[in-house]
Amino acid sequence: MPSFAEKLIKQGKQEGTIKGKQDLLIKQLRRKFGLSSSEEKTIRSVTDEVKLDAAAEAIFDAKSKEEVLKLLGQ
Repeated sequence: MPSFAEKLIKQGKQEGTIKGKQDLLIKQLRRKFGLSSSEEKTIRSVTDEVKLDAAAEAIFDAKSKEEVLKLLGQ
């Protein structure tokens, strides 16, 4: 059974990974379409890595930021 410290480390790594994916998606959307502060908050509220990954990939073919944001389920 993992120790309390090991659980905290794992949680911290996961939170860091999610924040990194959020940061990347925000940068991509800001550069390609522009991004409002409310849209950025929406992205920050998403903690599902699968959704963040799907949105980050979709940006390459997306014609609008709404297409990408829709993948986040927001």
